[in-house]
Amino acid sequence: MAHEPFVEIDHTADVALRVRGQDLPSLFLHAAQGLFHLLRCEPAGELESFEETISLSADDLEILLVDWLDELLYLAERHKVCLERFEIESLDDTSLSASVRGSGPQYPQRDIKAVTYADLAIRQVDGGYETMVTFDV
Repeated sequence: MAHEPFVEIDHTADVALRVRGQDLPSLFLHAAQGLFHLLRCEPAGELESFEETISLSADDLEILLVDWLDELLYLAERHKVCLERFEIESLDDTSLSASVRGSGPQYPQRDIKAVTYADLAIRQVDGGYETMVTFDV
């Protein structure tokens, strides 16, 4: 795919990303990478590695994407880590299994409160999938 995997979009009150992927796993991967790009993490002391396995289920793909990003935000806040590696092990329209890795303590330079459903739609486009994700800051 010739396009960038994610692009920060100007948004009136919140922060948004346009995310692309050649398939659904890469779309979810790029959304996660974009989230941590937006957080702008800074190390705080000697870093220790962090790893977690995530299993989610939802009613549809858009809810699953929001749940995925919310879970990553929760892990970052709860464990004071920033995640750098995302391995999508399985993904379908209603479930996701993944492992994530990162390090901490790290602290975000931008506060993101939540992932929103505003204008969220995963669309099939030439070369893969695309969506716009809006974050409440």
